[in-house]
Amino acid sequence: MRIEANWHSQKGTKTADNRDHAGLGINASGVICIVVDGSTAGAGSGEYAQAIVREVIDWFNGLQGALDLNALSKQLRGIHLDLRARFPRGSASFAIVHADRRTRMTVIHAGDCLLGQMIEDRIHWRTQPHTLANALTDVALEELSKIPARHLLTKSFRSREYMTPEILETDSLPGVYFICTDGFWAELSAHEQLAVIEGREVEANGEHDDCSVLKLAITDIADPQLVIAVGGASPNFYRTHI
Repeated sequence: MRIEANWHSQKGTKTADNRDHAGLGINASGVICIVVDGSTAGAGSGEYAQAIVREVIDWFNGLQGALDLNALSKQLRGIHLDLRARFPRGSASFAIVHADRRTRMTVIHAGDCLLGQMIEDRIHWRTQPHTLANALTDVALEELSKIPARHLLTKSFRSREYMTPEILETDSLPGVYFICTDGFWAELSAHEQLAVIEGREVEANGEHDDCSVLKLAITDIADPQLVIAVGGASPNFYRTHI
């Protein structure tokens, strides 16, 4: 299996720092990618997001054997406990994607970071955000992006309370996938999203959030050898042992 990863991230206007962070790790079981969006509230949420990324990637890189979801859930609880004292007001959304050598993909997410897949030149969203605006009924993302209540999250990785993330297991087929923050899926048009994916900056008017997307191109899944290529020069990306 071959995976090419490219991280594109643009700082918004709501905070002095870019609070979107991402990382990629590799071990014998496959590859794991994570995108974390630190809340605009609280001075330390950017550092909180960065710490989550580093702890998840460092743990995965040292993991022996296949990824066990119970072990991952236990580790996320441990990371939450470890960071709670350092970041008492920390809050973030996250999405983790694990692709193994058996062509299986696992998605673990909480908040408004999403996974999408490019199909016929259009992004089809594989997950839905956890917000008050769509808590009781399905709402198309195009409409959800216009509802103020989407900013009120029903799940997140916040220090005050551990919230169990949603888990999705599916086939990992060849294709192009995107893990993104809400600054990407909710604030950009489809045309602007494609521009960001291509590495071009998008000029936004008025106040806007950080905008970030991790693009994953998965090919050659029948090849037992795992090959990782990482490109892009955007900030806030953590990787080791690649």
